[in-house]
Amino acid sequence: MGEMQRPIDGGPDWDSMEPLGRGAMPSREQMTACMGTLATVFADLREQALAELHLRPGAHLLDAGCGAGELALAVAPRVQPGGGVVGVDLNADTINSAHDAAVAAGVEVDFRVGDIRDLPCADNEFDAVRCERVFQHLERADWPPAAAELIRVARPGGIIQLIDPDHLQSAIAAADALLARLLVTDTVTLPPNPESGIHLPGLLRAAGAVDIHVGVRPLVITSLATFRAMRSPDAVLAYLVRRGQVEADRAAAFIADLEARDREGSFLATSIIYVVSGRKAAD
Repeated sequence: MGEMQRPIDGGPDWDSMEPLGRGAMPSREQMTACMGTLATVFADLREQALAELHLRPGAHLLDAGCGAGELALAVAPRVQPGGGVVGVDLNADTINSAHDAAVAAGVEVDFRVGDIRDLPCADNEFDAVRCERVFQHLERADWPPAAAELIRVARPGGIIQLIDPDHLQSAIAAADALLARLLVTDTVTLPPNPESGIHLPGLLRAAGAVDIHVGVRPLVITSLATFRAMRSPDAVLAYLVRRGQVEADRAAAFIADLEARDREGSFLATSIIYVVSGRKAAD
């Protein structure tokens, strides 16, 4: 590792900034705030994806990896009367936040703590099953059992929908194009499987789903504040500076360029999202 660089006058103090890595554990409040930002950014994409589930009154939906429950809460009224929504997440604090939000909104959603590899759900329980931005965080060895679980809990003929990005197809408009590419492809600061999206069709097919449909949609971010909430570029650059991969002056100039673009209204970052749907084979 190279010698620690000194910050330029007036620039970020990279040495004191907390770096972001896989071991970093955000607080419950930070997680909830980030999920809220992501929910806003993903609103249009989610609405398009939900249309493919053909939800109607009386339908039962599973949101596996529901996070703070924004989507589950929004969808629950659509399946009434007679239907229901179940949200499952591994993080108990996140489920508590989701439950609190449901109570505050007066919306009935069945939130459960559970592992996607061993869902706390019965066989053939749901007309539709969705799973958004979860497989990127799983080890590859866990992909097949997780996909099998999603199919197990779907009813015959039911829809299983997986949504994941391909972070390695992301881009940031910046004067320092090489550093922009490093920022979006540095695998140490990305999820364990940043290219999970492109593998979803084969994963569903191998698990036994039929009628596979693949959609690829752009995620366009025009606000630096939103990008910071999603990807923490300042902390990622601090990490790269600390390990000697990027000089502090160069990192500070990069952030200054992004901030200038944001003030001018020309900030732009993009990513690719895969929306893959299939059906559980009828008996």
